[in-house]
Amino acid sequence: MFEVLKKRTLLVLAPHPDDEILGCGGLIAKVKDLKGKVYVIIFSIGDVRQFGGESRSEERLLEMKNVMEFMKVDGYEVIYMDNNIHLKLDILPRKELIDIIESKAKYSIANVNPDIIAIPSLACQNQDHEAVFHASFTVCRPRVKDGLNNTPMVLAYEQPDILWTSRGFKPNFYVDISNYLNTKLKALSLYASQMREEPNLRSIENVKRMSRLRGSEICVEAAEAFECYRFVC
Repeated sequence: MFEVLKKRTLLVLAPHPDDEILGCGGLIAKVKDLKGKVYVIIFSIGDVRQFGGESRSEERLLEMKNVMEFMKVDGYEVIYMDNNIHLKLDILPRKELIDIIESKAKYSIANVNPDIIAIPSLACQNQDHEAVFHASFTVCRPRVKDGLNNTPMVLAYEQPDILWTSRGFKPNFYVDISNYLNTKLKALSLYASQMREEPNLRSIENVKRMSRLRGSEICVEAAEAFECYRFVC
């Protein structure tokens, strides 16, 4: 696995700040440790009151900045800072999201030429996650055309609330994060406004449990699980 991830460029597509760490914080840390590069596109931040919590843009931007610096990512950006779009990415034309991922974002596929793309799983039934998944999956389709990147590895990451789904998450690709679990948990603690207390699914304790459970599935201390849609070597 070290050779698979060594000196690779990883692009993570995250609907909101914290999704990238919840789903693949260990992968991010491991790629960086193996002399690779990591770029993160965050799609939406907004000031929105919602059932069970509140989103405040200024606070989340500061948290995100601290997390990205802690994780030593090579570049990150936020696409929409709009209260009318936050938690409503599903109202946008899919073509708009596709164009952003393909070429219009600063860290688009065309600009960073990633070896690995990590996208949210469709098993998560949050509407923003569904919108980013569908656009990302379309972008990653295999094509033969000059100037288009057929990324060798396409992975869909899971979220703690993926346990509440009508679709199911079927991992077929695991990353051993035994040496990076503490880094992942520390990064999550920097997203203080978004983490919840036990026994909430989004508690740090639950993320730790999930990591150890995924680890037990491959006989290691901790792991992250993915649905692999393409792996070319």
